[in-house]
Amino acid sequence: MSLAPEDRARADYYAVLARLFQGPPDAAFLAALAASRGGTSDGDLPRAWQALTHAAAAATERGADEEFSALFVAVGRPQVVLYASCYLTGFMMEQPLAALRDDLAALGLARHDDVREPEDHFAALLEVMRHLIIDDSRSEDERIALQREFFNSHIVPWSEKLCDALDSSADAVLYRVVAGLTRALINVEKQFLQVHNR
Repeated sequence: MSLAPEDRARADYYAVLARLFQGPPDAAFLAALAASRGGTSDGDLPRAWQALTHAAAAATERGADEEFSALFVAVGRPQVVLYASCYLTGFMMEQPLAALRDDLAALGLARHDDVREPEDHFAALLEVMRHLIIDDSRSEDERIALQREFFNSHIVPWSEKLCDALDSSADAVLYRVVAGLTRALINVEKQFLQVHNR
């Protein structure tokens, strides 16, 4: 099965955001983002992508590393939390994580043994969406239905709060732009998955 261009583009957006939320971008990744400006297009998502490419061109590996650490890394609770359970219940390892694990098991997915982060880390959820888009073991209708269910259950309920936290942080420069791309993608996905509600 060949992937439709729009699905390839969707998967690519999820992959880029997953990489950015997984860890600080290195110089090579920043350079690749900066070089992918392409043409100008109307719409919030293309504009958000253009903003990211410009931000990546202005960023340095050291600066991105320091920003990522300031935002997401701490001995206690970090400035910006990347786990769904914290936004939905106020605590780590709560019921939303258990529900997510059940859904991942039903999809035949599980955390790798060498991964220490809980499954409700935002980067992991974005990776699941990417997988559901490109999974050629299922029919198109089944893939869309699974994407819609996972997206509405595990990303929509808290992603805006994560973006709000990044927008309100004085330490967020590159990641304020990443939040803008995240918002734009989620808004487009809401429309896409609703239109393709079969």
